[in-house]
Amino acid sequence: MTTNTTNLIREVKRMADFHPGLILIVTGLLALILPEQIRKWAAAAGPFVALAVMIGLDGDASLTYRFTQSITMDLLHVDTLAWAFGMIFCVIACIAGIYSFDAKDGREKCASLIYAGSSIAVVFAGDWISLICFWEVMAVSSTYLVWAGRTHRARRASYRYLAMHFFGGNMLLGGAIAICVQNGWQIEMLTGGSGWAYWFVFIGLAVNGAIPPLHTWAPDAYPEATSAGTVYMGSFTTKVAIYALIRLFAGTEWLVFAGAVMAVFAACMALMENDIKRLLSYHIVSQLGMMVAALGTGSAAGIDGATLHAIFNILYKGVLLMGAGAIVYATGTRKISELGGLYKRMPLVTACFFIASLSIAGVPFFSGFASKALITEALHEGHFTIAYWLVTLAGVGTWLSITLKINYFVFFRKTKAEMAVKPVPVYMKAAMVMGTLLCIVTGLFPSYCYELMPNATMAHPFSAEHIVEYVALFIGATIPFARYIKKMEPHDVITLDFDWIYRITLVEFLSGLSKWVYRIFSRFEHTYYNFERIIKTILRNPSKVFSGLELDEANAEEYFEEQRPVGEFMQTFIVFCVIAFLVLLIIE
Repeated sequence: MTTNTTNLIREVKRMADFHPGLILIVTGLLALILPEQIRKWAAAAGPFVALAVMIGLDGDASLTYRFTQSITMDLLHVDTLAWAFGMIFCVIACIAGIYSFDAKDGREKCASLIYAGSSIAVVFAGDWISLICFWEVMAVSSTYLVWAGRTHRARRASYRYLAMHFFGGNMLLGGAIAICVQNGWQIEMLTGGSGWAYWFVFIGLAVNGAIPPLHTWAPDAYPEATSAGTVYMGSFTTKVAIYALIRLFAGTEWLVFAGAVMAVFAACMALMENDIKRLLSYHIVSQLGMMVAALGTGSAAGIDGATLHAIFNILYKGVLLMGAGAIVYATGTRKISELGGLYKRMPLVTACFFIASLSIAGVPFFSGFASKALITEALHEGHFTIAYWLVTLAGVGTWLSITLKINYFVFFRKTKAEMAVKPVPVYMKAAMVMGTLLCIVTGLFPSYCYELMPNATMAHPFSAEHIVEYVALFIGATIPFARYIKKMEPHDVITLDFDWIYRITLVEFLSGLSKWVYRIFSRFEHTYYNFERIIKTILRNPSKVFSGLELDEANAEEYFEEQRPVGEFMQTFIVFCVIAFLVLLIIE
């Protein structure tokens, strides 16, 4: 085969490359206009089509669009890191599509699919323009999932969510513009950089990555979204931010300590929660802290650990959020204190939730254990001792608040009176089973997952020493929980987070600022109208001005009646001079 023929075949194949994210976006738009019965199947089938395209995507696949003569948008930039995130996003889109199969709101299905598709598009973006465009689409479409909760709390949370993400998006845009002016439109690593552009980009990513104190939108908005919307939101926004942090800031060492503190802080917040969805939202932040700590090391094990932990987190956190949604659907409440004894009425949901809780806690032979092995190895090799123990402590907090607290008080605690429980639909159960099986398989055979990571770091998590260490930690945490189980019983409290600082101080600041602005503009308006009246007086009767006549409003009409021709002539002359000046300026 000649070289020309080979190049021709390669070009034809590239023209035939499909973008999995764009497939989901198109499917979402179709879901908006198709009849309900067709919409269900189309919305469920679209993610599987995207997954099939994703599996067949080659490393040399490309999809470019010439934006201007000098700017080309690289919509499909494929490497190992992007492929790993794109694959798990397609998988969870398939599972979430099944979970939300019977959703009646076509706009919610549209927003969900566009949200998933734009998240995948961000991952494959090879230039700043593509990344920013799909980043904003992701923010707007996910906002609808919060608003679709259709409660007063959901509407208020959606406004705060949108404001927060518009702030982050504008910070990211400002930093990206400055970087593009200096280095061009292609995305390059910023580790070791400095200056306001560097920090603008980081703050923009920190908002989506829920890095404290910019994390409060997650526990605020996630619980108010629809059950299916919460599954989508828990899978995409924050994980896209982790991808971007790996791509741009891997090896930034101060992130190691910041991520470790973030993990412990969110785990402690979760321990106090009574709202099951809000509790799980805080644990999303805690798990993100582990990923941030890992990528901050910059080592091969750290990058692979952050990537794999993000992938596994999407799986087990997806099952946990689906389980929480099933509980809310069946019982009508999110409060742990109002639940109990559900294992008899919801055995399948109980089993799936329990396995996913073992995974997130990092119990041996489940998915979370395999990814945490890479994270702890990276921290140990980098001699980040404090961060290592903080991450370990966060894992113990996860075991206490999810594996023990939720499972006991929601499923196994005895209650005096049985509550009414609706049957959970089959499609919701099927989605949970799919996610649970993946948690088990990936936990039993992690080596296959290690090979797919950017650096293909191989770890040996099933060593006796490692297993004994984790088991000892979990037993040590279980004993005080069992001993003081009455103290651990959840109850309604108001947990104060950083958002209360925003809500109190910012409201007072804006209120005071608006009053001062009103006063300044009122004074300006008064001064302007006085000045305008004086100018009109001069133009209408200049002779009386020079004669010493006072310029007040009472005399204005007299000037106008007596000297109209003079005023009109001067006004016309001035307007003509201004127009002539502007014309000459434009011609030059």
